[in-house]
Amino acid sequence: MLLVSEHKVHDIELDRLRELLEVLDGKLYQIEKSILNSADPESDGLFDRGEYLIGVGFVAIQQHFIDSLIALDINKKEAYSLGSKHSSGVSCAAVINAAANWWKHEAEWFKNGSVPKNGERTFEIIMNISNQYEYALSNVLASFSESKDLSLTKSVIPHVEEWTKALLVEPKG
Repeated sequence: MLLVSEHKVHDIELDRLRELLEVLDGKLYQIEKSILNSADPESDGLFDRGEYLIGVGFVAIQQHFIDSLIALDINKKEAYSLGSKHSSGVSCAAVINAAANWWKHEAEWFKNGSVPKNGERTFEIIMNISNQYEYALSNVLASFSESKDLSLTKSVIPHVEEWTKALLVEPKG
C-alpha cells in the first residue's frame, strides 16, 4: 500500500514483500545447490519446485501492484506501462504482471489446448522472453538479471521501486 504525503511516496508494504521474496530466494538458492548435486534434477522435480516458487513470487508482486493501484486510483492498464523497461521492450511491470498471470493460468490453457483471448497478451509477453513453455518463469526471472541470477529480491524489487516512483510522476486516469 502506498501512502502519499508532501509529494513523497511511502510504500509501507514493500518491506513485507521483500521479506517474503527473501524467503523464496533462500529456497531457490537451496534448489540451485541441489540441482548441482543431482544426477537428474528434472526427475528429482527440482526444476518444477523452482518454477513453483518463482511463480508464487511473481503473484505476490502482482498483489503488491494491485494494492498500490487501489490506493492511488490509477488505471491498471496505464499503470503497467510505467516504470523501467525490460530488455524485451515491454515495461517491467507488464512482464511481472504477465508472469503472475502465466503462473496462475498456464495449466488450464494447456489442458484446454488453447489460450483464451484474455490471455493472449500474457502468452505473447512470456513466450517473447522465454521462447519455451517449460520453465518459462525461470527464464523470465533470469531475464531480469545480467548474471542470470534467480533472485526475486535482487533482480525484480528494483523494478518494483522504479514503478512505484513512476506512479507519482505520470498523469493519473
